[in-house]
Amino acid sequence: MSIESATAFYERIVSDEAFKTQYQNAVSDDERREIVLAAGYNFTPQEWEAAMTQISESSDEELSDAELTAVSGGSSVLSSKPPKWPIAYPLYGRPIS
Repeated sequence: MSIESATAFYERIVSDEAFKTQYQNAVSDDERREIVLAAGYNFTPQEWEAAMTQISESSDEELSDAELTAVSGGSSVLSSKPPKWPIAYPLYGRPIS
């Protein structure tokens, strides 16, 4: 297990479309782990994070479209409690009662 292995895995995912597709099409985390191990990579989640930190710190160039797609995602700022319905919004400066 090593940071070098995690870095090599990242480089392959970015450059080898067939390998990336195989990895993305895995239906479970266990299947993804098997693909990674079968390809000769072995690293811990902590080593993966360290490798990503090193890669991001050493790169001064902008991300390519493929890299942006790989890291894009979404998040929600909603609290864990659902809002009360109906939600009342102020209308033209009127306070919500």
